[in-house]
Amino acid sequence: MIEWKFGYRPQQRDRFKSGELREQWAKDYPDIFDEKDMEIAKNQPKYHFYEWLAAVLIFHTYGYLSLIELCEFPTHKRKQDVLKHLVTEEVFKLVTDHKPCFGGVQCPDLLAYSPNYSDWFFCEVKGPGDKLKEPPLLLFKELARISGKPITVMYFENAPPY
Repeated sequence: MIEWKFGYRPQQRDRFKSGELREQWAKDYPDIFDEKDMEIAKNQPKYHFYEWLAAVLIFHTYGYLSLIELCEFPTHKRKQDVLKHLVTEEVFKLVTDHKPCFGGVQCPDLLAYSPNYSDWFFCEVKGPGDKLKEPPLLLFKELARISGKPITVMYFENAPPY
């Protein structure tokens, strides 16, 4: 696994919860955040900030787009289509049908990919104090094994004040 650590300001999370930052990011990054992402974030304002922030950082660092959650569910056709285009059938099957084998654990939070589909990686996102637990770790190890790609874990921590 690859681990990254980033700082963030609590004010950013407050702006996300209020909708201000969420609306701005959706406007600035329409190829990353779609209406379904907006609906989920709006209905669950205390959650999803770190995943959205991770997607923005990955975009600015690598130029990669991200699928935020839901790519394993057939109800989100666009995300399923991108997933099918990027991964092998074996990886697709594990991502979309892993619940019986891994106790209902969901896939990593993000699937980051180059706009030309030439490269991709999974990224799990953890907020302050959140740690990777054993059930997801087992799924992530299996995903890494069959895809040949390490899973990235992005940890966020409160940035020290200036």
